[in-house]
Amino acid sequence: MTRRKTRDFQYDVCLSFAGEDRVYVSAVASSLRKIGIRTFYDEYEKIAFWGKDLFEHLSDVYRNAARFCVIFVSKHYAKKLWTTHERKAAQSRAFEENTEYILPARFDRTCIPGLLNTIGYVDLKDVPPSVFARLIFKKVGVPPRKFYLPPHYCPATS
Repeated sequence: MTRRKTRDFQYDVCLSFAGEDRVYVSAVASSLRKIGIRTFYDEYEKIAFWGKDLFEHLSDVYRNAARFCVIFVSKHYAKKLWTTHERKAAQSRAFEENTEYILPARFDRTCIPGLLNTIGYVDLKDVPPSVFARLIFKKVGVPPRKFYLPPHYCPATS
């Protein structure tokens, strides 16, 4: 049995992206949250970040805390120090487990170190954020969780 199947992850998916791509990624994160995918997205973590050593904390998140990591590849992503840090942590996990962990999505054809051209990816050119969120949902699924209520649970309509 792989580590993924025996661990209870804090997040179903973590999102690694450059700030210049935030508008698109924010819409994806919002759609994921609405369909019940536990999503690590920096804007949802402001209180958790407060006072933490972010270098250490983000390394742990991208290496250990999520079932899958979506990397939004772009020319901006390739130039950022923080995205490089997140990617290296995710690549470490992918290498150790030798399983599908990194799910690349491309805004463009920028080469990213360690992300080989043979890895399947989603081309975001004509894919709206809500459609991409549904693709993530289909790939990731929602594992059964103890004591979990969907985000829009309403007992009166159930």
